[in-house]
Amino acid sequence: MRLPIDTQTGESPDTDQTESNPSGAGLSLLLTVLEVAESLGVSRSTVYELLYARRFPSVKIGNSRRVRRSDLEAFVRDMAEVS
Repeated sequence: MRLPIDTQTGESPDTDQTESNPSGAGLSLLLTVLEVAESLGVSRSTVYELLYARRFPSVKIGNSRRVRRSDLEAFVRDMAEVS
């Protein structure tokens, strides 16, 4: 699953998801490491490296790591500003 990101602005084209999807159906608040990897187009190992380097926050649920969608979007936005 890839996040829709505008390559010019680095932002999601529809930042207010409640307007287009009022129930929030189909959008998880938390993403798995695999979903983050697929969204960024990198390997799971790279995502774990980014997590351990504290490039973006994560939460631990049981034995699993999850990343808030908003934190991933902020990470991408920040990366676009740097480059």
